[in-house]
Amino acid sequence: MRSLYVAVGLALCSANALAADFGIGVSARSDDGYLYVPIDVSKSFRIEPSVRYGTSELTFSADGDTDQQETETWELGVGLFGLKQVTEAAHVYFGARLAYVETESTVVQPTLFDVVYSRSKQDGYRVGPTLGFEYIFGGHFSIGGEASYTFLDLEGESRSTLGDFELSRTETEQKSNGTQTRLIFRYMF
Repeated sequence: MRSLYVAVGLALCSANALAADFGIGVSARSDDGYLYVPIDVSKSFRIEPSVRYGTSELTFSADGDTDQQETETWELGVGLFGLKQVTEAAHVYFGARLAYVETESTVVQPTLFDVVYSRSKQDGYRVGPTLGFEYIFGGHFSIGGEASYTFLDLEGESRSTLGDFELSRTETEQKSNGTQTRLIFRYMF
C-alpha cells in the first residue's frame, strides 16, 4: 500500500503535472450552477474537479395550514476529458463526469396539536458521458457549452416525528436519468 502512495506522489510531482495549465470556471443553468477547476494536463487531456451547492425552499398552503419544505444539496465531482483542437481558438472535448451527491430535505407540517417534521437524507452518485466545445478569447478566457446524459442513484433514510415521538422511519431510494446542458465560462491562468 505504501508503494501506491509513493507512485501517486511521484506522478503528481512529474513534469507533466507541474507544467499543467490551471484555471477556474462557472456554469450557468436556469436553476443552479457549478464551480469548476479545469486542469489541462496536456494539449489533449483535461481533468476538471467541480463543486455545486444548492438550496431550495417551498411553501404551500391548504385548508389554512402552511407547510414548508427546505432542501440542501452538495455535489463534489470530477470530469475526465479528451481535448481535440478544431481551430486555433476552438476545442471539442469528450469524456465523462462523476460526482458524489448528498441531499437533505426537511418538511414542516403543522397539525391541530403539534408539528410533524419529516427529514430525509440521501447520498449517492451521478455519472454521465459528456460532450462539449469551447471558444478561447485572448488566450485566457473561454466560453463553451456541453451536453451530457446523466445517471443519478441516491439512497438514504426518511424519518417523520411528531414532537419527540417517531411516527415512521423508511429507507429511500432515488434513481433518475436524463440530459443536462450547461453554458460554461472558464479562465485559465
